[in-house]
Amino acid sequence: MQVNDPEDPRILRFQTERLIKRDIDQLLGICEFALQDGHIDQGEAMAILNWLKSHSASLDTWPASVLYDRLSGMLSDNVLDDEEQGELLSLVMNIARPRDNAGHIVPTSLPINTPAPEIVFEDRSFCFTGVFDFGPRAKCQEAIAVRNGISAPSITKKLHYLVIGNIGSEAWRHTSFGSKIVKAVEYRESGVPIIIVSEKHWASQLR
Repeated sequence: MQVNDPEDPRILRFQTERLIKRDIDQLLGICEFALQDGHIDQGEAMAILNWLKSHSASLDTWPASVLYDRLSGMLSDNVLDDEEQGELLSLVMNIARPRDNAGHIVPTSLPINTPAPEIVFEDRSFCFTGVFDFGPRAKCQEAIAVRNGISAPSITKKLHYLVIGNIGSEAWRHTSFGSKIVKAVEYRESGVPIIIVSEKHWASQLR
């Protein structure tokens, strides 16, 4: 099979991933636009839901997966009541990248577990992403090892904790380590009990 064969599974996978990335970027733009007037009405909610239905390839990817499930439930009776409107506004604000009056992106908060839970180290797996004030990645992994924890190189459904480094974390959606966070959020939203914590909280638990 030739590398440039259009039926090559590698090419098909690459094309699919590129399509999904384009769709997610477009969805974020739609959410940003919807937030410009500070609220989301039923017409805007229906428009977002219809867009999601017409871009089915992205429905297994966060945040499309979350928005589709929530909007489908809210609009199942064709009415977006005040309580649902408030919930939707909060959800979209956490997903989108709102801009200030000068047009600059306002960083959204990290999707860490709230309230921050007590961390159990023994026999628990930890994945680190970002840059840490605590020190190099190896030093973080050593701190886990001496407490009988396990370092994991990637995000899986068996992972217990994802720890996000303090340095640069305010711009997580626009950095190379954001993919781990997105994957962890996808799993968490699907019911997998992955816990996402900040470096600050993780370090405070190193007794």
